[in-house]
Amino acid sequence: MTSSLTADSRGIIQPCPACDSANRIAFARLSQRGRCGTCKAGLPFPALPVEVSSEEIFTNLVAQSPLPVIVDFWAEWCGPCKMMAPEFTKAATQASGRAILAKVNTEKLPGVSSAQRIQGIPAFILYKGGNEADRTTGFQPAGRLLTWAGVA
Repeated sequence: MTSSLTADSRGIIQPCPACDSANRIAFARLSQRGRCGTCKAGLPFPALPVEVSSEEIFTNLVAQSPLPVIVDFWAEWCGPCKMMAPEFTKAATQASGRAILAKVNTEKLPGVSSAQRIQGIPAFILYKGGNEADRTTGFQPAGRLLTWAGVA
């Protein structure tokens, strides 16, 4: 079982629970239920964090998602970030269909981290309608993170 989803410049790649085929859910359609392109089974809302692997993916996800996006800025060497990872996954599961949770590795995407003025990690930014709505830092239990974001 994977602990995160991937994305490309157009959407989140979601495996079908029935046939395991990869399906792209366009960022602009994240608030809608999709169907598998292979077996036509209904797709669940994303319930795992999305690993952001490029600046283009970050920009498109934040700008196009109709759902609030909570981004975790983290690094592999950060102890509190490692402690936060299971809580962030739990939060993604609990917020499924109401928010998208995404992870940005500050070591791999320093341009995104710099543009977002990240000075300490773990840092969390809430985006709504393509704009930053709020930010917080430090370890957050899943429930507190979702309450802060207004999607509990």
